[in-house]
Amino acid sequence: MDMANRKPTRLALDLLAPGPHERVLDAGCGTGAAAEQLLHRSTCQIDCVDWSPTMLRRAEARLGHYRKPPHLHHVTLHLGQVGALPFIAGQFDAVLALNMLYFCDSQGVMVGDLRRMLRPGGRLIAYVTHRAAMGRWAFTRHGTHRLFDEEELVSALMEGGFAREQIVTMPCSITRSIHGILVRATV
Repeated sequence: MDMANRKPTRLALDLLAPGPHERVLDAGCGTGAAAEQLLHRSTCQIDCVDWSPTMLRRAEARLGHYRKPPHLHHVTLHLGQVGALPFIAGQFDAVLALNMLYFCDSQGVMVGDLRRMLRPGGRLIAYVTHRAAMGRWAFTRHGTHRLFDEEELVSALMEGGFAREQIVTMPCSITRSIHGILVRATV
C-alpha cells in the first residue's frame, strides 16, 4: 500500500507544510511511511499512533533510526485508537489523517477526538479516495469502510465539531481512474 499511497501522501504533506518544531499527530500511521517522508522535510516533532501492533512494529522498523542519536528528529510511536487517543487535548499544531477516515464512526466521536487534539489555530490535513473509485474495490463492500464524496467528507468533519467555514476540500487525481479528496480543516 505504501507504493499506491505515494502520491496522496506527497500531496497531503505539501498541504501540511509543517514549520520547524511544530508538533504533528500522524493518526493511523500504519507503516510510518508518511512520518518518514515528513522527517525528510521538516524538523517537526511527530507522534505516530495506530491501533494495530503489527503496523506499529513496521513503523518502528522504518523509523527506529530517527529515534536514536545523532538524529535530531523527534518521533514517538503509540498504540492507541482514534476516539480514545492517549494525549491531552490541544497539544498538536497539526493532525495528519491519511486513508483512515474510512474507519471513523458516523456519530463524529473519532473525528471529534482528532479535533480535540489541535491547539487553537491548528489544522487537520486528511486524504480519502473518492467513493466513486473505492466503491469499485471488493474489500470496501464488506461494510468496514465509510466511503466519501466531498459533501460527505465535509459532513463527517462537521459531525466531529469542525465549522463549515473552516473546512476546505480539494479534489485530486491520483491516477487516470482514481480520484481522491484532500481536506484542510482548522480550529
